[in-house]
Amino acid sequence: MKHGHKFLIGALVVVAVALALIAPGEEGALAQGDTIYVDADADGANNGDSWTDAYTDLQLALDEAVEEDQIWVAEGTYTPTAEHGGSGDRYKSFQMKNGVAIYGGFDPSVGDDAWEERDWVGNVTILSGDLDRDDGPDFANNDENSYHVFYHPEGAGLDGTAILDGFTITGGNANLQSEHYRGGGMYNDGSSPALTNCTFSSNWAYDGGGLFNANGSSPALVDCAFSGNSVLWTGGGMRNNRGSSPTLTNCVFSGNWAGSDGGGMLNDSVTAPVLTDCTFSGNSTKGNGGGMINRGASPVLTGCTFSGNSAYDGGGMFNFWYSSPMLLDCTFEAN
Repeated sequence: MKHGHKFLIGALVVVAVALALIAPGEEGALAQGDTIYVDADADGANNGDSWTDAYTDLQLALDEAVEEDQIWVAEGTYTPTAEHGGSGDRYKSFQMKNGVAIYGGFDPSVGDDAWEERDWVGNVTILSGDLDRDDGPDFANNDENSYHVFYHPEGAGLDGTAILDGFTITGGNANLQSEHYRGGGMYNDGSSPALTNCTFSSNWAYDGGGLFNANGSSPALVDCAFSGNSVLWTGGGMRNNRGSSPTLTNCVFSGNWAGSDGGGMLNDSVTAPVLTDCTFSGNSTKGNGGGMINRGASPVLTGCTFSGNSAYDGGGMFNFWYSSPMLLDCTFEAN
């Protein structure tokens, strides 16, 4: 990820959202939303009005936010507190909202409290499914973790105005095989949020360890990373299913693992993701497609690199079921 361009990328996102809010014929008329502050270390009034009085729980800010609002989140670790899709602690997850932008990477304690001082690399802001905060290496102690850190089921209908920027998403454990078994980090069913400068790491699932997209979910990902996610079945880093065609720019898939197919990414059921300047390295699977597997899919890849991935067949990429990928200026080495 190109941290040196963080302000430019963030500024472009803000400009794009601002332009979208100017209706035709109303040039110069721009609706302004509120900024809601979240800081786990704040000790003020806990009303979200300032860094001093910031909410200490991200869910409170999400509950308050309406269209055109921004949520600014200080460094630290935040766990979900609202139940979605069932009853019990493990159903606790976050849900994004259309028209609401959520930005991490602030730290008012060291003066990084303004937009131009935001630093999501130095001020790591973690959204975690580890409700007890006791996870160990190799997914130890994750039995009580949330099924999903973010859960966007059918009907959520997120579009590109739902923005998540500057976060690490970790600790999801989608292991309820009958229903909540896909998308440990984020589950999208018919939702297409905008994800920028986000890292999906150490999430577990049966399918789509870091991110699972289904039924036309086509999120836009820029400068995102998928590392150390694992699945029992398919799509260690990401699985795109049933017409889901996300766009990925300058994203990295590294060290993800799948028990069946697609260590880094699996695309199937008439999907056509578009990847530009993405890297797949060190991903592995017991089955096919260490870096990527395509099953009835037609991804378009430009300037992508596959290196050091491993599989039973197709260390870098494996294609079958009438898949027709298009590759331009891509590199495959040491797979």
